[in-house]
Amino acid sequence: MAEEIEPQKKRSQSSHAAEEIRVDALAKLAQAGDDAYLGPRPDPRGRRTASLPKGIVWGVAGLIILFVGGFAVSYYAIRRGVVSSIASRAVAMQAGVQDLQNFDLQSASKEFSSLNSAQFSTPSGFIGILGSLFSGSSDAFGAFGDLSSQLGTLTDGLTKVQNDLWGAVAGAEGANTTGTPLVADLKGVRTALGAIDADTDRISGFASVMGGMGGSDGYLALKTQVQSAEKFLDAFIPWLSDASTTHHVLVLLENPSEMRPGGGFLGSYADVAVRNGAVENISIHDVADADAAFTQKIVPPKPLQLEQTGWRPADGNWFFDFPTSASATISLFEKSSLYENPSVTFDGAIAVTPQAMGDVLSVTGPVTIANSAIGVLPANGSTTFSSDSLTVQIQKIVQAGQAGQGASTYPKKVLGALWSSVLGSLASSTDEQRQQMLGLAAGWIADKDVMVYFKDPDLESFMTMYGAAGDEFVPPQNFNGDYLAVVNTDVNSDKAELYVSSTVDLNVAIGSDGVATDHLVVTRVHHGNQSPYWWYQTTSQDYMQMIVPAGSSLVNESGGFVKSIPAPVSYAAKGYATDPLLAALEAGTKQSFIYPAVSVRTTGAGGDIGKGVFSVWSRTYKNSSSSVTFDYSHQLFSTPADGVQYQFVFERQSGAEGHYKFEVDAPLGYTFAENGLASYVYDEDSMPGRLTILLTLQKI
Repeated sequence: MAEEIEPQKKRSQSSHAAEEIRVDALAKLAQAGDDAYLGPRPDPRGRRTASLPKGIVWGVAGLIILFVGGFAVSYYAIRRGVVSSIASRAVAMQAGVQDLQNFDLQSASKEFSSLNSAQFSTPSGFIGILGSLFSGSSDAFGAFGDLSSQLGTLTDGLTKVQNDLWGAVAGAEGANTTGTPLVADLKGVRTALGAIDADTDRISGFASVMGGMGGSDGYLALKTQVQSAEKFLDAFIPWLSDASTTHHVLVLLENPSEMRPGGGFLGSYADVAVRNGAVENISIHDVADADAAFTQKIVPPKPLQLEQTGWRPADGNWFFDFPTSASATISLFEKSSLYENPSVTFDGAIAVTPQAMGDVLSVTGPVTIANSAIGVLPANGSTTFSSDSLTVQIQKIVQAGQAGQGASTYPKKVLGALWSSVLGSLASSTDEQRQQMLGLAAGWIADKDVMVYFKDPDLESFMTMYGAAGDEFVPPQNFNGDYLAVVNTDVNSDKAELYVSSTVDLNVAIGSDGVATDHLVVTRVHHGNQSPYWWYQTTSQDYMQMIVPAGSSLVNESGGFVKSIPAPVSYAAKGYATDPLLAALEAGTKQSFIYPAVSVRTTGAGGDIGKGVFSVWSRTYKNSSSSVTFDYSHQLFSTPADGVQYQFVFERQSGAEGHYKFEVDAPLGYTFAENGLASYVYDEDSMPGRLTILLTLQKI
């Protein structure tokens, strides 16, 4: 009996043992694989093994699924939380960067300070712990913190630079060789930019790891701007702090009463001398000073041969593209014995219109100057200059001086006295006024009231990136659109342009075959009869150039007239040299046989690469109007289709004012996505230096 009971006991123990849930067996069940098997497994030695009860098996599987699924959901939720946290910082950061670009340093400082507050600190707790598990997230949080801190440092540095500049303005009149903290503060700005550059690398890397996030393109754009600023400062700081050389910058005071392609006539200029981080001297001249000392014999542009025998410094801004005009002007000035004999060279040029000076007076208020200081009679009186009548006031004083009716033998003396008074007003201005003028400075750049050129390519590249170079738009490869610039040049017209209002009206019809048909009407109205001064009443004789897309074919023209321009001297016999760029312009310009009033240039030169030019003479008498009409067509790069984009670019001449109306008509069967209509109209009295309109075709 005993022998029978023992085997039964063993079987019972074996049965209980088989039902035990062993930790090692559970671990094996949890393993993923193609051979997963939940039923009884055959014993390799041929014996049958016991299996887990189905309820327990499915319960364990459910727990595993819940754990894995819950972790996945948590992963993506936390990932979204990390990205959302960073995105919220990006919004505040973008606002601060925008303030920096608008020269609003106070607002930028507040934005960056908020980024360093508790609400933008590195996430903590469960999200912070799990967030740190994601590749690059902790580094990205650190980068954001450091980036916001460095942007704050940059803003503080720029504020210091701004104050340094105001200090330099206060001592700019006369010698100032003591130097300022400007160089040291610029070096601090450069250090902050380097740190920002590194942080943008860390952030953009995190964005790619996380599959991209909103605003990542903004970091790349910020990085591009930062690197450009770094190159600028790497070149500018040594230039500014050079103690062994006096550097000269040519400030061109343009007069839009007499238009030239690069802006107003260069009637006056300032020679600004910089050395060892400070302005040594500012001397203001009548351009006649440089012209009188100019002995070079150079054939002038053909239209100017009506009033000049040779090309001279005053006529250097003959090109619509300011870098080309500035380079030519500097070359002519450096050939004048006024600067050639003492071996003075100019490192750059800054063009300024009266609008900028008027804006300054609108902020600081009018300035009153003793007549004895500006050469005006009676000498014991005074004259007040205000923003709304500045150009007319200056011209009246200069004309009186040139006619011998003033107290000074140097008619442009008024400019030196006015410059000194304005500098004094700037030096004593309030913080609020300074902020206003910084805001106006952004407008001067956008409207081409201030244009800057440097010989150094890194300095010039920075000016181009920020739209301060006044460079002409260059159509990119595969450009699909239209381009237009209307360029006026007054020849033998005195100062009548100030009283001539202009309207530019362009209609572009996009054909189904991809041909754009352009109808351009330029109307000029002469209001000189409203002025009591004869120099504003003279007939406006305008050499008008229409810069259009390359390959444009002229279909019709009316309103222009033929003008014969005989050479004033025999240039070859007199030993005159030819300027290579002017020679290229002349060689590429041909008279139209069908429309004899029109000269056509199909080869690009200067900034006109990739464009064509139609030129015509126009005449407008006081108290009357004139119109010039052009019809032309050109093939667009892309034929119309749903989603195809069309770009229209118009560039305004520096100092020019008028009314502008542009209408673009979509092909039959299409509308523009931007307004849902078959026609897009821009109709404004004001115009930036460069207007860009991007339209998207939408098939009906």
